[in-house]
Amino acid sequence: FQWLFSTPNCELYCTLSNTKEVVSQIKDSRFKYYCLERNSGACVARNYGIEKAAGEYIAFNDSDDQWHKDKLEKQLSFLINNNVDVTVCSMDVYDEGSSEKMYTFPDAKKSPEGAVSFDSLLKYNCTSNQMLFGKIECFKENLFDSNMPRFQDWEECLRLSKKYKFFHQNEILVDTYQQKDSITKNPQKGVAGMKLLFEKHKDEILSAADITESFFKKMSSFTCRCGKNPVMEMTYIYKAHKSFSNLLKLIMARIGFYRFFLILRIANLLGLFSVTCVAGNGK
Repeated sequence: FQWLFSTPNCELYCTLSNTKEVVSQIKDSRFKYYCLERNSGACVARNYGIEKAAGEYIAFNDSDDQWHKDKLEKQLSFLINNNVDVTVCSMDVYDEGSSEKMYTFPDAKKSPEGAVSFDSLLKYNCTSNQMLFGKIECFKENLFDSNMPRFQDWEECLRLSKKYKFFHQNEILVDTYQQKDSITKNPQKGVAGMKLLFEKHKDEILSAADITESFFKKMSSFTCRCGKNPVMEMTYIYKAHKSFSNLLKLIMARIGFYRFFLILRIANLLGLFSVTCVAGNGK
């Protein structure tokens, strides 16, 4: 927070419930600490902070995330120079146990720098809470949905992208450390979150074949990880794109075999074993 505290018009709001000892050491009038009476979830804490915030811009950070020291400075500059309302940067994802880098998010090929439309965001989620930076009024008028078990940031950004100028800044400004109990490792919450997203945006998801296929492919991966076959997901995918491959996947899901196929595919990608098909002329 070196840049933040060297900037006169910046304020820092902390809504975590177990950091009183730490924050009491910060002697700065711009630092404001609010303690929730009970653990009500991340969205409730964020919304409380949004409601209390009095500045022009806002950004978010969680316990497993680390901002680069120039994150706020660079995002503010990007936002002003491009005349946008909300911007999302990129981040590196590390394994908390080994501290090894796993990947960079989002994939720059799927989400290049520039404007992010509602349709493109529905097809590929390039957002995460700790990467956001934007004008405060955008968030005060669009609070996080605390009923979402997962993908709260995706759902929030979908609404924001409908109303405001929303840009991706293709610059890594955050490091996040994936914990063992991270919500990203809970497939049940993934399925529940995707179902709520579908309920909220059903017409838009079914409006274009590529969006339908992309959305339900993502949902099917969570369903398989829950030990179930993605019959509903494969049905929507086949209706959107009636290919032989999708028909085969639908049949496999209906007879209860698709999740095993997906497990074998993942194992093959991880190099646990190799499956090679060779076609020749018989010689």
